[in-house]
Amino acid sequence: MMEEQYYRIGEVSKITGVSKDTLHFYDKIGLLIPEYIDENNRYRYYSRWNLWQLDIITMCRKLDISIDQIRAVLQLHDNDKITQVLSEYQKEALRLSNYYKQVAEDIEWYKKENASVSKKEMDTEVRIKYLKEEKVIAGVLKREDSSYHANLQEAARNELMNSNSIRRRYGYILDLAKAEEGIFYKKREYLKIEEKNFKFVEPENVLILPAGEYAVTQVQINHDKADFTHLFDWLKQKGYTAGEIYAEEQGLQLFDYLHDYRCEIKVRIMQ
Repeated sequence: MMEEQYYRIGEVSKITGVSKDTLHFYDKIGLLIPEYIDENNRYRYYSRWNLWQLDIITMCRKLDISIDQIRAVLQLHDNDKITQVLSEYQKEALRLSNYYKQVAEDIEWYKKENASVSKKEMDTEVRIKYLKEEKVIAGVLKREDSSYHANLQEAARNELMNSNSIRRRYGYILDLAKAEEGIFYKKREYLKIEEKNFKFVEPENVLILPAGEYAVTQVQINHDKADFTHLFDWLKQKGYTAGEIYAEEQGLQLFDYLHDYRCEIKVRIMQ
């Protein structure tokens, strides 16, 4: 054996905390090859340089740098060039950090949405609210009326695919005359998302919900039936004329709830 001190794989594992299986794997893929192999017994021995290489590999793996990039780092032998490589990974790490922050916030948002859906009490009080103009994505009737959701999905597909967030709110334009009869008839479905630029939506699928004063309350929908009595009685007592009527689902649900759900109803007040 030469004067250089060498270490067997078990010793390296004990010194560094890297498992023998991992060391065998690094050897197999040519990432960390033991510097000395005994010709007689074929035992493989690691040098101090190998230990230094292993320290670099372990550091890079903790930074989630790929095996191929680690190879490149080991070959550089230049701290400035290594810093440049790590800077690129820093940019990616920041991007992922923002991504996972958004994911965590979206999960918290959905938990609140589910809590809203789970509320047993329904707020049937009618309030007047001034609502600003709002831009939404709306489906255009290309199929039969019962396919309103498929029409919306088609209209919003590209925008949702390019959105970083799951946050959304589904709403409907209702037939006012049918609502007065207790029928929840959806003339058109729309979707609210946080991004309002709509870079991937066709102009025909952009709908403007007008600004103005609205009578706002909640109703429970069951098999396309709903009791709007308290809303229309209130409008009559106040002497208001009903304009457009919109319904927005209270809480995003991921499972089938098509026959029994709660909506916030917004009727535009016409003087």
